[in-house]
Amino acid sequence: MIGCIIFAILLSQGLGPKSSNIDPREFPQSIVVPAGTVIPVTLISSVNSKNARDGDGIYGKTAFPITIDNIIVIPEGSAVRGKVTAVKRPGRVKGKAELTLSFQTLVLPSGTTIPIFTSLGGAGGSGERKGEATVQGDASKTQDAQTIGGTAKDGALIGVIANRGKGAAVGGAGGGAVGTAAVLLTRGKDLVLEPGTTIEIVLDRPIEL
Repeated sequence: MIGCIIFAILLSQGLGPKSSNIDPREFPQSIVVPAGTVIPVTLISSVNSKNARDGDGIYGKTAFPITIDNIIVIPEGSAVRGKVTAVKRPGRVKGKAELTLSFQTLVLPSGTTIPIFTSLGGAGGSGERKGEATVQGDASKTQDAQTIGGTAKDGALIGVIANRGKGAAVGGAGGGAVGTAAVLLTRGKDLVLEPGTTIEIVLDRPIEL
């Protein structure tokens, strides 16, 4: 009986059990970064089509903060990890070097690790985008033409010196042939993504923070 009286007094003074109803606005809700968000990433490791292999790791960090409703959700300097999924060397006559990249993990400064699904938006002037995940290097046609033209000029000069002008045409033809052979035996320009290169990645799926 005494216990019941004490319990009734506590209730009357507002000291009894409180309601379990909690206002959800008192707790922060998760933030969703939508698909299509562009995230600039600065590479901190080098990738070269000459020696890169399928499965090699690539590492970068976010170059700018990403905000949602004026709130920074992905701070600048967040780590981004991925891998090389395909490599194509340039050909000896034609064909450009290619690197296919897949960025798969975002690590926030807090240590939170988030899986991401992305495609490429741009390659920061180091090459041009091909498809959804490939960076393509420059062609070497200009360099090849310079090689052929330069050896032809040298050959013509040697012909003039050797035969007082009569051998210029022959010397030029011979030099051009040497230049052509050099082009055919030499691969084109490899694609190199140096540390500091900025690559834009685009979220293919939303991420929840």
